[in-house]
Amino acid sequence: MVSTELNTVLRRNASNSAVAARAVQKEVRRGVATVRIPNATREKMIAPMSGFASAAIEITALWPAEYAKTALQLNKDNKDFRILAHIKERGFGIYRGLAPLLIGAPIQGLLRFSTLDYFNRTLADPATGRISLASGLLAGIGAGILESLLVVTPMETVKTQLIHANKGLVEGTKFIVQTQGISGMYKGCGATIAKSASNQALRFVIFNTYKNFMLENPSEQKLTAGQALVGGMLAGALGALGNTPIDTIKSRCQGLDAHRYRNMWHCGVTMVKEEGPLSLYKGLVPRLARTLPGQGIIFCSYEVISSSLRNVMLDDA
Repeated sequence: MVSTELNTVLRRNASNSAVAARAVQKEVRRGVATVRIPNATREKMIAPMSGFASAAIEITALWPAEYAKTALQLNKDNKDFRILAHIKERGFGIYRGLAPLLIGAPIQGLLRFSTLDYFNRTLADPATGRISLASGLLAGIGAGILESLLVVTPMETVKTQLIHANKGLVEGTKFIVQTQGISGMYKGCGATIAKSASNQALRFVIFNTYKNFMLENPSEQKLTAGQALVGGMLAGALGALGNTPIDTIKSRCQGLDAHRYRNMWHCGVTMVKEEGPLSLYKGLVPRLARTLPGQGIIFCSYEVISSSLRNVMLDDA
């Protein structure tokens, strides 16, 4: 409720925002007035909040598999390299590369799901609520480009070189800046954009198609936790199969041997010539081991968290 006194002050000082603001603050302190954020605004906050939290949960739970994937891709010249023995030898040292992802991954999740939510709401069929394929495609490409430039490229470069050089976050970041300059943080930017855009486009298109299949009105109805888990795992598996070559090239373009390659095309051609076509799929098994449960966790967490936030944050119509 807003007091008669406040209404009078606001009418008399409509052109004086400072006086009006002080009046509102006074009423809030007295407990008379409550400033409420509109439902529509609060609804737009749910996707970024849910994406942020779900990404943090996923990367923390599945870091060992991410480490194994990157280590296999980087140890291309060591035919005796065994990932399980390597992890046993390193012990908790494998978590040295987690810090940049634990900082960047939640922001990445925020950008991804905010973009997906925007395109899903904008392009959904107004009559049936069904989500178009174009929505997932545009959301994936848009989120992939945005996250690559703002978050993923520096985050992935630091992570890859921390694993390659076996250094901690502060020490490794200083090493990169001192030896390569700030531009060293953006090694493989083109490859990262290609990887992220294709990856997210595949995942979002597959997950949106799955939602259309499972729900009559995807804009109004929500998947159960179990349904979201299965849909996320399906999107993760098919997405990994489709763009692992780009992911492998990206890791090479960001590793300590990146100077060998002029660009991502030259990197891919060199790998095929020197190591054979299957070299492009190095790290596929640990990547699947990570993306199957990982995307299951992130999509499941997103659906559960967004539903809970919707119940808490939105007023009943």
